[in-house]
Amino acid sequence: MLKKVFNKSGIAIDFGATKISSSEIVKGKFKKNIDEPTSIKKMGDQYIQQIERNIKNLNVLKSKKIGIAITGRVDQFGNWYPVNKENLGTFKIPLKKLIEKKFNVPTTIMNDATAAAFGEAIYGKGYAYKRVGYITISSGVGVGIIFDKKPLLSENGLAGHLGFTTSTLAKTKCGSGRIGTFESIASGKAMSKIAKHNGHKNITAKEIFKLGLDNKKWAKEIINLSAKSISELCANMKAIFDVDIIILGGSIGMAKGYVELVKKNLMKEPKLFHVRVVKSSLGVKAAKMGVLQ
Repeated sequence: MLKKVFNKSGIAIDFGATKISSSEIVKGKFKKNIDEPTSIKKMGDQYIQQIERNIKNLNVLKSKKIGIAITGRVDQFGNWYPVNKENLGTFKIPLKKLIEKKFNVPTTIMNDATAAAFGEAIYGKGYAYKRVGYITISSGVGVGIIFDKKPLLSENGLAGHLGFTTSTLAKTKCGSGRIGTFESIASGKAMSKIAKHNGHKNITAKEIFKLGLDNKKWAKEIINLSAKSISELCANMKAIFDVDIIILGGSIGMAKGYVELVKKNLMKEPKLFHVRVVKSSLGVKAAKMGVLQ
């Protein structure tokens, strides 16, 4: 099977809990990119204003398609809901309807992890595989599943949200309301909370990784706990979907040495639950490429 060449055009937005990244894409070329922090007000109208402003700044008049890959749940009608309310707040936004009415351009709304999985399955390291799993580890933990080049979706948009299933290593309450989720122990925000609990206040996951590379024992322990948890999630995905490959993305998933830690911990699982684990080849472009299909 040959890997497809990305030649799509349109405006693509990757909306995360920490950062919004927007691009104008012409025949597969990323012509203009805008990155900015996500609004900290946790209000739906603020997010809409950010998205609309970015679209306006990316030559929307020449675009024939808009794709928005967004953290949270997206139902069959393009309505957007947060799952982790601590990260984004609580609301229901008819995002597809609002954007299409505002710009009169066909718009696709998709969960960001699913979009990234789709991109990797078509254009990245998953192209040669039938069953592709993707995990993004950044502010949160998101999962996308692709079967035969088709994303796993459901009417209410919850399918694939395995970051909110439970880890044997976690005990605290997650922003989803569940206890002991993978997101509550492996995500960047979880790592910061663990560091704070251990007396290291106001420290980001990025700083924890830097300290880990400097051989700070407590930082390395937090990083390894995250990686060990993600290895458990990989084994779960193998058991549930029998995936052929799992691709790791996100700022933590792609951090130096992280994939190797996940693979090392995964080897401690019974052999039946082992699966090929690799780092994303498309990086921050994966979700944008997937959502423009």
